[in-house]
Amino acid sequence: MQRVSNWLLMATMGGAMTLAAMAFKTGAEQVMTQQGLTAQQYLQIKAADLDKAQLSYPDIAPLLEQHRANTQLRFSQLGQSVLGTPIWQIEIGSGPVKLLAWSQMHGDESTATASVMDLLQLLATAEGQQWLQGWQDKLTLRLIPMVNPDGAAAGSRFNSMGIDINRDAKALQTPEGRLLMQAARDFKPDFGLNLHDQNRFYAVGDSNKQATISLLAPAFNEAKQIDPVRQKAMQLIGEMRDLMARELPGYLAKYDDTFSWRSFGDTFAGMGISTVLIEAGGHPADDNRQVARQLITQLLVLSINSLSSGRYQQQPLSAYQAIPFNRDGGIKDLLIHNLNIEINGQRAKVDLAVDLDIEGAKQARLRDIGDLSIYGSYHQFDARGLSYQPPKAYVLTKPLQLTEQAYLALLRQGYSHFSGDERLLSIDTRLPVLLNPAGLPGDTPQRQRRATFLLANAQGVQLVLLNGQLLELSSGKLLNPLGT
Repeated sequence: MQRVSNWLLMATMGGAMTLAAMAFKTGAEQVMTQQGLTAQQYLQIKAADLDKAQLSYPDIAPLLEQHRANTQLRFSQLGQSVLGTPIWQIEIGSGPVKLLAWSQMHGDESTATASVMDLLQLLATAEGQQWLQGWQDKLTLRLIPMVNPDGAAAGSRFNSMGIDINRDAKALQTPEGRLLMQAARDFKPDFGLNLHDQNRFYAVGDSNKQATISLLAPAFNEAKQIDPVRQKAMQLIGEMRDLMARELPGYLAKYDDTFSWRSFGDTFAGMGISTVLIEAGGHPADDNRQVARQLITQLLVLSINSLSSGRYQQQPLSAYQAIPFNRDGGIKDLLIHNLNIEINGQRAKVDLAVDLDIEGAKQARLRDIGDLSIYGSYHQFDARGLSYQPPKAYVLTKPLQLTEQAYLALLRQGYSHFSGDERLLSIDTRLPVLLNPAGLPGDTPQRQRRATFLLANAQGVQLVLLNGQLLELSSGKLLNPLGT
């Protein structure tokens, strides 16, 4: 991995620029065709008010109600969740090829739910209606936008019974799992699209790029055999690979293909459904995964086009097999390169990896120390010429009005946090302030400790890492605000 001398907001990398450049297609290319949805067209049909970190049923309910007016969409209620929220199914087309797509069976994985809403929005346009006429007698599509509304409301992977619906394909203990299984048995789809989110730390193979999209044709047995059903899923993924190569080259990976007996994707594959897993991943400078959202919308359109025309059958299996597997932990939130450390007279120049626990306890941790050149990151900083300085507490003994200037002055003096009675501290700054933090590192950086320390040279403290956020004291600027 190339090292840099300053901060990189990595959206300036070539892949992201390729995606943005798609917005500048010529007029002829902007016509909606059977070839797919361009980025410019996507921006015109993108459903409003869904650019959020997490979607729940109230976010999509008004859109579903709005689209019920479209007579081409046939709505039916499959049933309801444990807590009584409706679970909807939408049918489009009447052709012999059957495609079932379902989203958000894990309640905290909502990127593709927005993509499903985008697809419905496309079908509400004149161009979308014209596109529909080209395939509606060849393919029948059924969409389940939100399988787990209770989990979505709680921001949880699990349903309100605490059960992972995607591990309930055999026992069928959950009403949501039973509804999904019954929907598949009633419809008998030829193909299935299983829509999920993966964590933001997956890399593409051995590269330092984020796996913004990961795909998989799940196995139906431990031996991972390729029967005609799985082969069709692999061929469809070959089509998807071609789209990704055009839209965002280098950011596509293949998900782990370990057989999961209890999971719906693997179970459906064993039931004769050619199933494709689509995982939305992270991308630089894209907090709410809007890059993945656009790509999944485009993949939905591509799937409809390819399946209704039979075009996927021309894809060789080698196209699927050439996709590199994703690498868990290959991406870090922050990499600090070339930081000097010293212990017992021994000196070293090391890299540090920091990950932010944004969804959980909001405590950033030092994940690794050493030569970390094999990893990619959302942010990186070259600390050449700077040395590690351990955190130091400012003890509160009397009331303190903490303005931004007063805070920066204390940080320059080598204080990184406050200890004592927090009632004595009146905070008047936009910068992160740490009160009585636990788990701090000692005289040297330590794995799994809180990512809080100072970076100094002969002229004094230059930067402070405050719970994973790097503050440049000369400018008062946070170089990696939380969530970016």
